[in-house]
Amino acid sequence: MLSYSFALPLDFADYEWEVTAKGHFSEAQLTVAGKHYRLNFYDAARLSQEIESEFERGGVFFEPNLIIVRSVTRAEMEHATEQLIQSSLIASLTPE
Repeated sequence: MLSYSFALPLDFADYEWEVTAKGHFSEAQLTVAGKHYRLNFYDAARLSQEIESEFERGGVFFEPNLIIVRSVTRAEMEHATEQLIQSSLIASLTPE
């Protein structure tokens, strides 16, 4: 298995409840083999709202390094990141 580091802002615990309620977080950082990735986590309900909103404006929805989780919590984001590493899906991510 690849060695990696997953990082959230140091004060994330102070506002995790708010992130979970909003269903979106884009400040997670993943480092693998010297490459850095910014991960964008959404829950399904929030993602659906974002897509619909973009369509209503006549646009398209695009989000690099998009990861959908059941709930946007530290535990879910860490688990999803571990799954990316174990399944080799990391190759699908775009580094910064």
